[in-house]
Amino acid sequence: MKQSGERLCRDSILARRSANTQQRRSLVFSYVCLQATVKGNIGGFAVLPCSSIDNDLKYEDITVYWRHNSSQNVYDIIEGKGSMEKQDPAYKNRAETFPEEYMKGNFSLKLNKLQYSDTGKYICYITKTHQNPSTQLFIEGGKGNQGVESKAERIVPFLILLYILHFI
Repeated sequence: MKQSGERLCRDSILARRSANTQQRRSLVFSYVCLQATVKGNIGGFAVLPCSSIDNDLKYEDITVYWRHNSSQNVYDIIEGKGSMEKQDPAYKNRAETFPEEYMKGNFSLKLNKLQYSDTGKYICYITKTHQNPSTQLFIEGGKGNQGVESKAERIVPFLILLYILHFI
């Protein structure tokens, strides 16, 4: 955990053990972003992290719902495809994801043209894994077109590498 009180992400290594031999049979990396704090500037963008390592992903199984303050529909990923059908008009042409990253378990959301009203709690509901990581977004005044990448976003590639190296 960060000294500033931000609850970012945790990773854990779970060892499955045989009940009678107590020897390690396999090592499974479980990475769940529980809560992250992201700061952005008015008019800029922010990437809200949402990821889960699941080595058995199929596009048709990928269903993820992004919600703001529990109710506003920010973005849906249904059967591996972005859906704006029920999207709240406040996010039209401002919310996007990274489809090329879905199979890697990355369902992060990029929110563009930040407004003060974007401040709040964002929840990423990952239906297959029953995970609900959340991100607290704070919007700061001032002009700027720079986005802010959270530390959670920077750690994901490292954890994926560790996971892959496990099988080598």
